[in-house]
Amino acid sequence: MTHAHRYRRLRRGRRGAPAVSSKPLFVALIVPLLLVMVAVGSGLTVGAVSYYRDVTTGVLPPQQAIDARGGGAKIYDRNGTLLYQFLDPNYGYQTTVTLDQISPLIQQATIAAEDASFYSNPGVNVKGLTRAAIENLQPGDKFLQGTGGSSITQQLVKQLYFSPKQRQERSLSRKLKEAVLAVKLTQDYDKNQILTWYLNEVPYGGVLTGIEAASEGYFGIPAKDVNLAQAAFLAGLPQSPTDYDPFQHMERAKQRQSEVLDLMVKHGYIDQTTANFARLYQIKLNPKPQPFLAQHFVLYVADYIRRTLGEDALMRGGLSVLTTLDLNLNTQANLLLENNLRKYEQSSGGHNGAVVVINPPTGQILAMVGSRDYNRADIDGTVNAALALRSPGSTLKPFTYVTAFEQGWGPEWPIVDTPITYTSPGSPPFSPRNPDGRTRGVIPLRVALGNSFNIPAFKTILWAGVQNVINTAKSMGITTLDGRGLGPALTLGGSDVKLLDMVFGYATFANGGVQAGVRETQSLPAGNRQLEPNPILVVRNRAGDILMNNTKPQTQQIIKPEYAWLITNVLSNDVNRQITYGVGSSLNIPGYQVAAKTGTSEPFPNSKAIGDTWTYGYTPDVAVGVWVGNSDYKPMINILSTTIAGATWHSVMVAALNAAPERRPFVQPPGIVTATVCVPSGIVKPPNSTCPSVTGLFAADALAKQANNDAWWGGQQLPGAVPITARLSGIPAGITGWKLYLAQEYLRTLGTSRQPTPPPQARRGPAPIVPVAPVPQLQHQVAPVPQTDDRGRTPPRQQRRGR
Repeated sequence: MTHAHRYRRLRRGRRGAPAVSSKPLFVALIVPLLLVMVAVGSGLTVGAVSYYRDVTTGVLPPQQAIDARGGGAKIYDRNGTLLYQFLDPNYGYQTTVTLDQISPLIQQATIAAEDASFYSNPGVNVKGLTRAAIENLQPGDKFLQGTGGSSITQQLVKQLYFSPKQRQERSLSRKLKEAVLAVKLTQDYDKNQILTWYLNEVPYGGVLTGIEAASEGYFGIPAKDVNLAQAAFLAGLPQSPTDYDPFQHMERAKQRQSEVLDLMVKHGYIDQTTANFARLYQIKLNPKPQPFLAQHFVLYVADYIRRTLGEDALMRGGLSVLTTLDLNLNTQANLLLENNLRKYEQSSGGHNGAVVVINPPTGQILAMVGSRDYNRADIDGTVNAALALRSPGSTLKPFTYVTAFEQGWGPEWPIVDTPITYTSPGSPPFSPRNPDGRTRGVIPLRVALGNSFNIPAFKTILWAGVQNVINTAKSMGITTLDGRGLGPALTLGGSDVKLLDMVFGYATFANGGVQAGVRETQSLPAGNRQLEPNPILVVRNRAGDILMNNTKPQTQQIIKPEYAWLITNVLSNDVNRQITYGVGSSLNIPGYQVAAKTGTSEPFPNSKAIGDTWTYGYTPDVAVGVWVGNSDYKPMINILSTTIAGATWHSVMVAALNAAPERRPFVQPPGIVTATVCVPSGIVKPPNSTCPSVTGLFAADALAKQANNDAWWGGQQLPGAVPITARLSGIPAGITGWKLYLAQEYLRTLGTSRQPTPPPQARRGPAPIVPVAPVPQLQHQVAPVPQTDDRGRTPPRQQRRGR
C-alpha cells in the first residue's frame, strides 16, 4: 500500500471509525478468556458473557473518569491568561487539546508505534495480545515476563480505570479486565474520540501528561507545530517514559525514535528516504518554562482556595480558576514600581515596594505586586509585602476624621493646632509634632487632614475616642487592630497594618461607604470586617461544573454615604493640601477628581530616618495603594512619601484609570447640609445665640444626634482616670479625661477666661496652649508655605501603642 493510500485511510478513520464486525469482537473477547481458562485448567463454562457484564457494569464513562482524575489547579487572570498550574505529583502538568490541535504526524507515529490496527481492531490488538499471552503464560521464570501487547484503547483504559499501583501489577486478572473494558469503549465511542483521550491522558515522562504538555515540555512548541522527527520522538516515549526520559537517557530516546520511524515506514505512513532524513534532524530539548506570573497574587489565591475548597481541591481537584487579576495592569504596576525604585534607590536606601489595585464597586483585586522582584533574595522578594505588617504613618488619619464626622464634625470644623503633651500610665510623655515643626492655631479640619498635620489628628482621636476610631477602622477592613492596647498615637501610625487591608478600607470610602467583596474567610475577632477583597471570579472543576462564582459582589454599608463623601471632599481638593505638598503635586490626576493620602513612618528612636512611605488614592472606580521601604526594616533617608511611593501611585493610577471601562465622578449624596453649629458642643446654633460657631458642610444625620441636646458630646473616659470635677461653665458633667482638656482648650481659645485643666496623667508634662483671639464666627486664613512632607515624629512603637 502506498503512503498516499495509507494516509487517506488514516484520514477516513479520523472522520469516523469503520463498523466493528461481530467476528473480531467475539474473537477479541473469547481469545483472552480462553487463554486464561486453559492456564488454570478450566473450561468455557465459566461464562464469558457473564464476566463481560460484571466487569463493565457501573464503570464511569471515559470523560467522567477523566474529570475525576484531578490535577493541580490552573490559575488564570481575568482575561484567560495562564498564570500558574499547581503540580499534582500523581498526574503532572497537562493541557487538554482537541484532535485538530495535534499534528497528523503525531497521530500517525503514535498509531504506528503503539497499535497499527487501531482504526480496524475492536479495542484489542488480537494478534499482539495473543503473542503476549503466549509469552507471558510460559511456565517457570518466564511466567508473566513477556511483552505487553496492549492496544491504544487498552492503554487508555489502564490510565483511566486503574490506580498507579494497579498499573504496575502484571496479573492476568488486570489484563483481562483491561481487555474487556477496551472492547466496551470501542463499542460505545468513535475511534477519533478514543485517540484524542489517549493522546491527552497518556504520560510522556517526568511531570508531563498528554501530548501538548510533552511537546511544550520538550520542544517548547504546541503539538500542532512539530516536524516528523519530533513527532516520532514524542510518539516513542509512552512505551516506557522512565527509560526513554530524554533529560536522563537521550540516546535511548533517540533509538526509540528510530524504531518509530521504521514502524511508520513499515505501515506506509512515510517512505524510507523520508525516515532517513528525519533521523538526521538534531533533536534539541528546549522546554517551555511553566508560567509563574504575578507570583504573590497566585500564592494569595492558593491560600484563598485552601480556606474555601481545601488543599486537596487545590492540588488534585483539576480546578480551573479564573481570577480577578488584570495581568497587563499588574505587569505595568510592577514595571512602574521598579523604574521609580531604580531612580531613587541609591540616594534613599529604599530597595523594595508593593502595589495593590482594587475595584471599589466589586472589591475585586485588579493588581497585587508583593515586591519589586519575586526572585530577588536580597530584598526578601518572595515575601508578599502587600500582606506584611508595616507602620502606616499618617494613612490611618481618614479613619479618625470620619469617626469625628459621625460625631458632628465637618470639613470646616475648627481644630486647635497647638502643642500638646500626652501622658499615659506606663509610657513616657509624648508630644506630637507637625511635618514642618510649626503650629498654626485654629485651622479647619480640611486643612489639617489635607496637609496631614499630626497635632490636629492627635487631638481629634482624643476627642472622637480611640476605641471608636478602632471600631471604624476594623469595620472598614483593617484586620490588625485587636489586642494591642492601642492609644491615641494610632492615628499617627501607632499600629502596624497591611497594604491590602488599607486599600480595601480606602475602596470603601470610594464606594460611598459600601464595602464590596466576598465573605470573609479568615477567623477574625468580633467587630472586624465581614467581607474581604475578592481574588477569584469563577472556579470550575474538570467537568466544567462551577464550584465557586464570585462575579456578583456581596456588599455591606459600613459608614453612611455622607461621611464617606465628606472624607473624599477633603482628600480630593488640592487646595486643602498645598501647605505640605505645594500646588499641582503628583497627588493630582489631570482630568479626574482623585482623593489621595500619603504617609511616612519614623519608627527609629532619636532619629529622623524613615521606615515606610505610603500613598493611597481612589476614584469611584479604582483604589490604589503603594508601599515603599525595606523588608529588613533598614532605615531610609532623603525620601518623602511622594518620592517613590507617590510617583509610583500616580503612574499606576493613570494606568488603572485608562483600563477602567468608564469614568465616573464622585456624586454628593443626599444628607449633606450647610449649617452653622456651636463649637465645641456641635449643636446647631440656636437663634440669637452668641456661642462660638462655624458654618460649613455637615452630615444631617450627625447633626440630628445633637439637636437641642447640649449635653451630648460623645467621646470616652480615659481608662482608670478619676473623674475631673473642675469644669468650665457649660461643659456637661459627663465630659472627662482628655476630652475635658480639649473642651476647655476650645472654650479658652474661642473666648472664655479659664485655662484648660489637663487630666492627672497629663500634668507631668507641659501642655502649652497658644492663645488665639476670640472670634464668635470662626474664619480660617492659612497661608501656604514651601512644600514639605507629611511626616512628623512618629512615636516609638511602645509609645505609639499607648502602653
